[in-house]
Parts: sequence; structure tokens; C-alpha cells
Amino acid sequence: MKSNERWGIVGHTWAVESLEHAIRTQRAAHAFLITGPHSVGKTTLARALAKRLLCMNENAPCGECRACVKNAKGVHPDVMLLEGVPSREFYVKNGSTAPPRKNDREKRILLVDQMREMEKWLSTAPFEAKYKIGIVRRFEDANEEAQNAFLKTLEEPPAYAILILTAQDAGLLLPTIVSRSQPLALRPLSAETVEHALVEKWNANSADAQLLARLSSGRLGWAVRALNAPNVLETRREALDALNALVQEGRAERITRAEKLSKDSAALPQMLETWQMWWRDLLLLSSEQNAQVTNVDYMNALQAQAQQFSIEDIQRALNATRSAARQLAQNVNARLVTEVLALNLPRIE
Repeated sequence: MKSNERWGIVGHTWAVESLEHAIRTQRAAHAFLITGPHSVGKTTLARALAKRLLCMNENAPCGECRACVKNAKGVHPDVMLLEGVPSREFYVKNGSTAPPRKNDREKRILLVDQMREMEKWLSTAPFEAKYKIGIVRRFEDANEEAQNAFLKTLEEPPAYAILILTAQDAGLLLPTIVSRSQPLALRPLSAETVEHALVEKWNANSADAQLLARLSSGRLGWAVRALNAPNVLETRREALDALNALVQEGRAERITRAEKLSKDSAALPQMLETWQMWWRDLLLLSSEQNAQVTNVDYMNALQAQAQQFSIEDIQRALNATRSAARQLAQNVNARLVTEVLALNLPRIE
């Protein structure tokens, strides 16, 4: 059995084999930085690494020993996972009340108090295992104060501590944190790999698996969530409906629609990502005769717009959408960003 199959990982064979070799030769680092697009499998790999390190049997991870069972349930006392403060929607879905926060941005931020909590937890010896493993998800969402607090732990970790960070891009972190971590840059999986996994491991039918594999852009985590949560595809449909309406509207109608869209600021990043996929598909169709597009279920609309818009129109729309996404990430006013983008999109005459 291949290492990634034993670890329960789909794809990313090179990363698993690299980690397996480091563990077997006792050269495993005290800190790892796993980077890659959202939902590409970073946290899954981090959890699998923790499971491998804490397994009590020789053919680790065995999936059957007490440590593996506890890891699978998320209750191992020597593993701590930190992530940013959840959004209000998270608490609503779980029937509880969100704690007060200063602003909407705070929902995505890893706070310095969380870093200090992990530092305190690491200061005591392991309860059951050889290691204590701290996993910090989406470390790019840690504010500077939190990153500096974590740096102290990273510079002088206890001998038994293993720290695993995940982030979208190493360039978003303090250079001193990156330099003290072993990098593992995960790449998107092939559409064929995602499609096969959805059918074999998640019992998806062939048609759904093919569509979700294309839409996932190689991110298996996204594809699995979309398979199990129909609202993901419904949200995508609404985003594409809004875009296709905008390119047929005049200036006043666009401003009105943009204002409505901007009111749901939490949904805007995903909406703009969906729009970027649309413009990339149009660019492919305009430049390649047999292009493999992402939005295969919208082929008729794509082909019609590829004939309507010039390559220059499409490229400008794609650049404008990317720019809007960057501005939102920098906390620029959502309404202003959405209105400017709406006015810069081409129009079907």
C-alpha cells in the first residue's frame, strides 16, 4: 500500500512520502508549513501527520490503536488545533449565540490570546504520547501580534513539540516564521483524481463527480463539501445568475444590483472567485477551439458570450474581478468595490 493511501490522503503522494521518509530516518522537523489553495487538503495532511506521529503501532498510522481512534474523533489530549474566530453564521447553524466582536473582519483573525493558549499548553509534557502537536489553520489570518507571539514559541519549542501551520501562501507570513519551518507546498489535484475519489470514496454518481471535479479547480475539500451540501452549488448558481444579469444591464441597474450584492459582504469573496472562473472559461473559449472549461453545465451561455465579447473585453473583466477580490481582502468598502466592478464589466448589446 502506498504511503498516501495508508495515511488516508488522496493525491499529494510526494508530500506524504517526504514526511514518511523524514519520520523513519528520525529527521522530522519541529515545525512544518503546509501551503496551498483553500480546501486543497492542507488540514487533512496536518491531521494525518499528527496521526502518523502519535500512532502506537509499527505500521503507522494503523487507524486502530487508541491514539489513532482518539485522533479520528478529534479528542487526543496531545493534539491542539487552532483556527480563527468563527463567523456568526457558524453559531447560527449550530444553534448557539456568537460572542461579541469588534468588527466583521475579526471573524477571520487568529488572535494573540489563542497563540498564548497554545504556548501555555505546550509548556507541559505530553499526556499520553511522545509528542505534543499544535496545528494552526489558516495562519495567514493571524494578525501581526499573534504571529509575533507564535514566533517566540517557534524559536524555542520544547523538545517534544511539533508545530504544523497551514496557510494559503507563505508570502503572507512573517519571513522569520517561514524560515523556521519545513515547507510543503501542496498543488491542486488533477480533475481526474478528484472525480475518481468522489466516486470511489464518497459514492458520488458519475455526472455529479465530473461536474464537481471541474468546478473544484483541483481542491478535493471543496468538491466533497459541495457534494454533501447542495447549497454550495445553489450559491454558485446565484452568483452566475447575478453576473449574467449584470452584463445585460445599464449603468443605473448595475449600481442597484451591486448595492444589493454588497450587503452580504461575507459571501462576496466566494462570489468573485466564481466570477473569475467564468471569465477564465470565456478567455479559454475565445483562444482555444477545444478548451476544457470549468463551468461545463453553462456551455451554451459561455459560447454565446465568447462570440459576443472580444478577448480584450474578457481580459479586462477578469482583471477587474481579480482587483476587486484583492481590495476586499484589504478591507476596502464592499459597496464601493462592488459598484466599481459592476460598472467595469462589458455589456451584451
